Amino acid sequence: MILSFFDSFTRSLIVLGGIWMEPINKLTAAEITNLWNSYLTNTMTFWVTQYFIAKTQDKELHAILEYAEEIASIEVDKSESFLVKANQPLPQKFGKTDVDLNAPAICTDNFTAIIKYQLCQAAHIVYSLSLSTSTRKDIREFYQECLKNSAELFNRLADFLIKKGLHQPPIYISTPNIAEKVSDQHFLDGWFGERRSVNSAEITQLEYNFRATEFHKTFLKSLAKVTPSKDIQKHFHRGADILEKHLDIFQSILTENGLPRLPTWESELTNTKVTPFSERLMLYKMTLLASEASGRYGTSLSSVQRRDLGGHYTRLIAEVLKYGEDSANLMIKHGFMDHLPLAKNNNSS
Repeated sequence: MILSFFDSFTRSLIVLGGIWMEPINKLTAAEITNLWNSYLTNTMTFWVTQYFIAKTQDKELHAILEYAEEIASIEVDKSESFLVKANQPLPQKFGKTDVDLNAPAICTDNFTAIIKYQLCQAAHIVYSLSLSTSTRKDIREFYQECLKNSAELFNRLADFLIKKGLHQPPIYISTPNIAEKVSDQHFLDGWFGERRSVNSAEITQLEYNFRATEFHKTFLKSLAKVTPSKDIQKHFHRGADILEKHLDIFQSILTENGLPRLPTWESELTNTKVTPFSERLMLYKMTLLASEASGRYGTSLSSVQRRDLGGHYTRLIAEVLKYGEDSANLMIKHGFMDHLPLAKNNNSS
């Protein structure tokens, strides 16, 4: 019995230099989650980027997309290797059956660049969190490299958008002579009476959320045009309507503070009704975007100082979370969702 216990124990621990250490391939719950999501999302990114490469006419954008495809391929291979070595089951990846490379373009090159720019912004946040929540040095180094690649891709896309005039208008505010102290608690008001002007942090969040939400709404409309299933099509239209209302809120606050109108992108969509993506891929992307939107709004909520803005963000978070839940329910209904490994059920016999 003692030997049996010892054998079992040594299967989960190893001795190195007299110190008990975890097996080199063992993963924490956070690392499993991070690598699972990296693997699944990058298999999608690889094939969707191939589709956009096949449709893009602009040579500079074409080269940027090829770089995006290259780093997605590397990150698929590395995240898969970590999971396989740890004997973790892999989720159903996205592949060539999920993307029709011969389907017509769903949008112009301009909106393709905006799609990749916005998704790169979101990926950078996810990789930062993956780095900070991972324990093993080799996995931290992997996510450090992911961040480096993401930053390089982001800078190439930002340069392209600025060069093409697609990041207009920039929002500038006047420079005060001195930094002033807040002298009255009315600084935090917003629902009733006279409201102070929005400050630079609040402007930053309003602009960031408008641009990301406008991309999300327009992307939803493009997918609604090419989705064959009526229930999924209806779901995408509903999501676009929700986000349209969010855009109205952001723009109305900018306008009442004398700040410029920000651009919309529906004119960059084509009239094709041919679907280039599987419905599993489209719904998965919508669950990711809903999660990203709720996180973005949560960050904004934590930084604003006017109570009315906090109230707006609280309500908008609830709306996108509900929409994300409905997206997940559709994935379950259609048999599209794999779930992450679960904690042991201590109540089981």
